[in-house]
Amino acid sequence: MKKYFLFVASAIILSACTNSGNPGNNANPRKDRIEITNDLENAKGIVPSWFNEKHVIAMTSPAAHSGNNACITADTAEFSYQYQELLKNINNEVPKRVVFSGWGYTTVANPKFSVICNISENQKLYNWKAFPLDNDLKETGKWVEFSADFYLDDKPLKPEMEIRLYAWNQAKVPVYIDDLKVTFLY
Repeated sequence: MKKYFLFVASAIILSACTNSGNPGNNANPRKDRIEITNDLENAKGIVPSWFNEKHVIAMTSPAAHSGNNACITADTAEFSYQYQELLKNINNEVPKRVVFSGWGYTTVANPKFSVICNISENQKLYNWKAFPLDNDLKETGKWVEFSADFYLDDKPLKPEMEIRLYAWNQAKVPVYIDDLKVTFLY
């Protein structure tokens, strides 16, 4: 009976230590960061906070970085699949920094390709930043990891503002992205 009591007490303590308050959309809640991942496999099912799913395609050649789907940007698809949300829907605080990362595949070395962080207030542009990935995408025919880091302390933010993160292909040649992650740092 004593062993049974110890087992039950241990189980209760262990369950109290686990985090069951997951905010969804593959987010990892922590006080100083929130991570939101998207492998693009369910993009056609309209994932909340993610838009422009018409640019997510089933990949055959080249193969996607993982799974079957990736996002294509090219001459007719200049802007990628994107994350868009009101800051107050992400966390009670406004972020100090945001990182948009994933994997890229280019058909031409060093394409003019950037990740954009767009912040708007009442549907009017408030702040716009570009992080060029030209030098990160120097190898053709291979998936390479990329990371675009944006510091958001140059202009004060409000919880009602909307953030939008996406890739912009100015090269007009096929560049694919997959396995995206948005990390908000507080």
